[in-house]
Amino acid sequence: MSATRQSWSNLQPLPVQRSTLSLQREFTEPEYERLSKGLIPTQMEDKWFIFMEDNILYLHRSWTGYCIYQLSLTRADSTYAIRNALVNRDPNQYTWVDDRHDEKLLMFLIDYLLLGKHSPLPMATNVPAGIATELHLQHVIGTGRSTETTPKEITLLKIFRWLWHWLLFLIRR
Repeated sequence: MSATRQSWSNLQPLPVQRSTLSLQREFTEPEYERLSKGLIPTQMEDKWFIFMEDNILYLHRSWTGYCIYQLSLTRADSTYAIRNALVNRDPNQYTWVDDRHDEKLLMFLIDYLLLGKHSPLPMATNVPAGIATELHLQHVIGTGRSTETTPKEITLLKIFRWLWHWLLFLIRR
């Protein structure tokens, strides 16, 4: 089932406070079809709701409904190229302010969540070295990607480790 604007209830538009990202990328027809399907969260831990409307891909945080990224695509022969990429810069909705990191993160979200590609998670410069990649991945995207067929096993030990690392992260801030 493809995601549509009506698939999620609390969507907020991209605010006036925004930044334009410098992205150049083309998507093949099959990739564009996968982007068009979007992503509807299936459990509380899933952090992104993504849908496409009129060749614009919208990436919203699922809990708040805030639009974080907006990516306009245009058809170029047999591919679809990025025409414009915007990121939310309202500090009450989104606290990152590094365009280069957001460019990498947006491409990661598309690759990982929509295209099912195994690409490395871009780590922000302010994430402490002691925070494991899995923990940061959980913080950024939630439990998994749309192409996963089996859920990740969550044990009590993993939960305590996650909480411990997160508390250390908060204390060091």
